[in-house]
Formats: sequence, structure tokens, C-alpha cells
Amino acid sequence: MNSYESLVKNEIFSKTSVPHGTNFFVRLDGWKFKRLSETVGAEKPFDERFAKCMVNAGRALFEKGFSPALVYAASDELNILFWDSQPFRGRVEKIDSVTASLVSAAFALQLQKVFSKTDSIAFDSRIAIVPTENAVVNYLAWRQANAWRNHNNAYAYWLFRKMGYQPLEAAKKLEGMKTEEIHETLFKHGINLAETPAWQRRGILLYKKPVSKKTEKWRVIRWKIEENWDLPLFTKEEGAKLIHQILEWFKLKRRS
Repeated sequence: MNSYESLVKNEIFSKTSVPHGTNFFVRLDGWKFKRLSETVGAEKPFDERFAKCMVNAGRALFEKGFSPALVYAASDELNILFWDSQPFRGRVEKIDSVTASLVSAAFALQLQKVFSKTDSIAFDSRIAIVPTENAVVNYLAWRQANAWRNHNNAYAYWLFRKMGYQPLEAAKKLEGMKTEEIHETLFKHGINLAETPAWQRRGILLYKKPVSKKTEKWRVIRWKIEENWDLPLFTKEEGAKLIHQILEWFKLKRRS
């Protein structure tokens, strides 16, 4: 080994891997997306066009050689479930860097198409282990609860901005406000948070769903990427059943 080859020892995390056979989520969070949304002129507090850019970035993971069981999109984050499947032999650095860069590129391209503007796009990345199907449901329930809090705060923040508060003043006014207070304040101004679009409150789910198609000789199954913009609560039976069904479809696809 020459002196240059020995430098590979300085790559301190290059051998860090997800244990073989482990199921996990990759969570990608948009970097400075508040500023980005203002740069492209997105509607406040939520813009369906911006959400579609996130969904398009999630679709890229299915279309560019990865095989996620599902992708959950909410606000500025994507949660990618790899079930019984480990890209790059589980190498954490590789998984984090490639998924983040692919999603950033796909998002940037779609942003330019939709808004005719673009900017520097970046996502950070982390991995969360989910050993069982129930752990998957619990993880998604946690991210959905976070989406609900962000939804409430976003509506309140932009209400305060419309009332004349400066950004720091609006943020400070939100500090310490309980969910009930936020709801009551918004309701007084004609905003019922329980009636906002479901995708804003609960996020969007992408997964592959089997579609039966009849040919001249036999019936075959095709797999279609489903975009579910009207999700149930994952803490409820209906939500848990949906996740378990998606995982069953995923296992069926892998066997076929």
C-alpha cells in the first residue's frame, strides 16, 4: 500500500452501516425552505404547487433505481421507508448523501418548471431504525403529529404577519401558545384549522399499489405509484390498517 492509499483510513465514517436485515427510515429535511418559499413567491401559509414539488421529488426515489416501501411527505420533509432492503449495502454515508442529492436535484428541476424560478436547494439527512411494522406506524404517527403542529403554527404565524407584526414579533407571539389558544385565535379570524385541506394537516403518502389489468389471454398485475393526499390519522385504526396494507403490497411486489 502506498502513502496515498493509506489515507482511506482517515474516512472516519465510511464503514458505518445499517445492520444487515434492518428496516429504517431516511428522513430528509429541507434546508432554509422558509426563505426558499419566499424567493419563488409561494402562497402562505401553504402552497399546493410547492407540495407537488415535494411529491415529485419523492416520486424520483421510486423512478431512479431505489425501492422504498413508502415515502411520507409533510411540509419540508420526506420520510423514506426501506423495508427489508438496504441500498449501497447499508452504508450510511452513501444512503444519506445520495438520497439527499437526488431529492434536491428533482425538487429543483420541478420548482423551476412550476414557479419559473429556482434557487440553491439542499436537504439534510438522517436514518431512524424501525424494526417492526408497529414501529413504522408509530414513527409515521410521530411525524404526522409534527406536521399538525407545524400546520397550526404556520397559520397562526401568517395571521400575525397579516395583522402587521414583523417576523420576529410574530414568532415571539407564538412562543408558549397552546394548541387550544392557537385554534381559538384563528377561529376568531375566520380560520377553522379542522377544515383546512387534509394534505396540509396530515401530509401526503406515496407508495406502489397493485392494479389488475386484463390482457387477451390472462390478467396481470401492474404496479402504480399512488399519491394519497387525503390521509387518515396514523394513530387511528384506519391509518394503521393503511400502513400495514402498503407493507403487504410491498412484500407481494418483491415476491413477484
